[in-house]
Amino acid sequence: MGGAKTKRSDGVPRKITHPVRFAADEYEQLKNKAYQARISVSEFIRRAALRRKVVEAPPPPQLNWKLYEELNAIGVNLNQLVKGVNAAVKSGRNVNLDANQLEDLVTILTSQIKETQMQLLECGASDEGEDKRDCETNEE
Repeated sequence: MGGAKTKRSDGVPRKITHPVRFAADEYEQLKNKAYQARISVSEFIRRAALRRKVVEAPPPPQLNWKLYEELNAIGVNLNQLVKGVNAAVKSGRNVNLDANQLEDLVTILTSQIKETQMQLLECGASDEGEDKRDCETNEE
């Protein structure tokens, strides 16, 4: 086992995998390009990823990171609460909460937290409250 496909040309084994998601049309493009180059899709992705220069975007202002981390902490705490309630219910302990309703609430809040995190990272609000970039607000 462990043929040439799992080792580099210098014999170093490739043991680390990292799943990547593609839309169906993107994957078809990858397969076609790899086929035309007469290499595997994995090799095509590896070559494309390791041979291109990556330009890093400037980091968001410090205020955004603080808000992002705080929102993440809230999400983690809510998730732990749901897990605790579910564990109590499964073990037969009496809980005065509706676990399904609480889980639905956490799902909604998690989605809203993620959306807010992304808006914070994309908009780049400064400490002075001014936007560094034009950002659309989705008001309903």
